[in-house]
Amino acid sequence: MLTLDELYKKMLARAVEGKDVTDIKDADPKMIECLAHPEETSLVWRAKDCTCSEEEQGSCAQVCHWDALHPGKDGISIDNDKCVGCQACVDACKLDALKTKKDIIPVVEELKKAETPIYALVAPAFSGQFGSKVTAGRLRTALKMLGFSGMLEVAVFADILTLKEALEFNKNVNKEGDFQLTSCCCPMWIAMIRRLYHELMPNVPGSVSPMIAGGRTVKVLHPNAKTVFIGPCMAKKAEIKEPDLKGAIDYVLTYEELRDLFTTTDIDLEHLEEDNVPHASRAGIRYAYAGGVAEAVAAAVKRLFPQRHSGRRLGVRLKDRHQPNRKIEVKVRRADSVPDCKAMIDSILKGNREGNFFEGMGCRGGCVGGPKALVPKEQGKLNVMAYSDESTYKTPAENPYVIELLKQLGFETVEEFLTKSDLYDRKFD
Repeated sequence: MLTLDELYKKMLARAVEGKDVTDIKDADPKMIECLAHPEETSLVWRAKDCTCSEEEQGSCAQVCHWDALHPGKDGISIDNDKCVGCQACVDACKLDALKTKKDIIPVVEELKKAETPIYALVAPAFSGQFGSKVTAGRLRTALKMLGFSGMLEVAVFADILTLKEALEFNKNVNKEGDFQLTSCCCPMWIAMIRRLYHELMPNVPGSVSPMIAGGRTVKVLHPNAKTVFIGPCMAKKAEIKEPDLKGAIDYVLTYEELRDLFTTTDIDLEHLEEDNVPHASRAGIRYAYAGGVAEAVAAAVKRLFPQRHSGRRLGVRLKDRHQPNRKIEVKVRRADSVPDCKAMIDSILKGNREGNFFEGMGCRGGCVGGPKALVPKEQGKLNVMAYSDESTYKTPAENPYVIELLKQLGFETVEEFLTKSDLYDRKFD
């Protein structure tokens, strides 16, 4: 009987060859089904029997911050409605019985069929994940070789959402005691607030994530296209199934899954030609690590509502560009990892805020510390910082590519888009 890893490699190879991925002997039919049809598979599933004692299962259950693991006579079980895909249980399982879902095989099949344009949307943390010499331009070339119609850096949409959150901050935080929580980046952070701290939802702007913003934009400009998000996060696989977000992204792949595909296809990433296009500002790229979102929003508030300057000179026209100087500056407080985020929120509820703009990231180090990152989070951060320093633009307010993208959507200014379009809005329950 093939192990899951052996089966996965064989099915992926058959998908690349355009063959039937299910026609494999000496394999568990359940595992074949999970890999061939991941849309029907939970984020975390049990690949083999759990033989742990009830006491051991109790210890396993404690690693989950979402109460999604439950001991039982048949072994540990997973509550799919509560699981957010943090992967803590997978990392803690001594039996290696818990596995995360993989979506790569149906994506390869879509690429082989080539019935519609398929765009890759790559998370800002990609820098250095596939090798120190694998630039954005080489990654774009590689993805096109696989059959993708193009590659978009999700950091570009982080730029637009930075401006959105900056405008929300300017509107909502005008006196001592007012505060705002980040809304647009980490699905675990949002899930935590919605499920455990629902009373704080009025302080969360109704913004989609950069991933969803990118997917929605592609669907507007190319209505028949398929969208594939690629990043270090398992929770993104859950995010795309949120009722108000469905349809923006068709598939979510991790960096691990993409690496496996490059390995199977023998693509030599380091020696490919560069395929470069204008990319995001330094601020948008730095969404990839803890503190990056808050840094970007704080800088945008300062640039959009400066002390003696008009927003017009930055290329971002605002009706209130002549407003009096802001009396309340952005005071950032942030946390990364679920325990630290919980501690920060608890202190907010107790009145110990020490800030007015709170950033939360579910993974230690931010997205660069995601469970499917390919390099250590410290190196990932350095890679992202180096790439961001190459950007011509420090903030999204200076980025002409943002303005050009909005013009393609039918809007002349950032303000017009943010006030007259609901494309990047979401309605929280």
